Amino acid sequence: MDPDEELGRKCCSCFLKFIFTAGLSCLFLWLCLRSGRPKCSIQNFYVPALNKTLRSQDNTTLNFMVRCDNPNKVQGIYYDDVHLNFYTTNTTKTNSSALVFVGNYTVPKFYQGHKKKAKKWGQVLPLNNQTVLRAVWPNGSAVFRLELKTRVSFRILLWKTTSFGFNRGADVEVNGDGVIAQKKGIKMKKSILTKQNLTDGIDIGADDIADAVQDDHKKGTKLKKSDSSFPLLTTSFPICGLMNLLVLVAIR
Repeated sequence: MDPDEELGRKCCSCFLKFIFTAGLSCLFLWLCLRSGRPKCSIQNFYVPALNKTLRSQDNTTLNFMVRCDNPNKVQGIYYDDVHLNFYTTNTTKTNSSALVFVGNYTVPKFYQGHKKKAKKWGQVLPLNNQTVLRAVWPNGSAVFRLELKTRVSFRILLWKTTSFGFNRGADVEVNGDGVIAQKKGIKMKKSILTKQNLTDGIDIGADDIADAVQDDHKKGTKLKKSDSSFPLLTTSFPICGLMNLLVLVAIR
């Protein structure tokens, strides 16, 4: 065999091995470093004014506990200030989907390590009692709406990603004792506040209204992008690894 030809084959073989190894490394990094969004749930919810046994309709507090779980094995999560808005339905209106603002609470920004759970207790004070009492159904129960809004970023090894919007919401049914009716925690899902809800009388800040209407017009163009895992890690690595693997198989 010609020495030049043999040298060329060795160089080509080394180059292909390098590409294959790099592809597998990229795939491994993607599997290890892809970032999952935090999972939030409502674990505790108590409105003393609705407790029939206490007869404390003058109590203007709402006590709650929201838990945030970090599902990632490697990445930590940085939370900006977490803004919580509380609403209820007004049973005196013909449109039962109309939401009425009753109070808010802000959780200071914090960091959450990988596979950690953060329990955030809070108390809304003063609570709009008259609005709350109008939301009570004949059976003594009432339905509240909790909206969570913040920005989060990931810490991957020594690297901190850019932040992106994170919005979640959930309905909470409260029984005649003023406590959450569901025994297990209520999972908070992507916010469903719509432009129709806003026009039906939600009493919230101008900034929140502008954000909600703008999101409704865009029909999820930016929300879909941010709803996935961290985009750079979920697209570049698997494509690179798969292409390199296909090239190696085709040449052989």
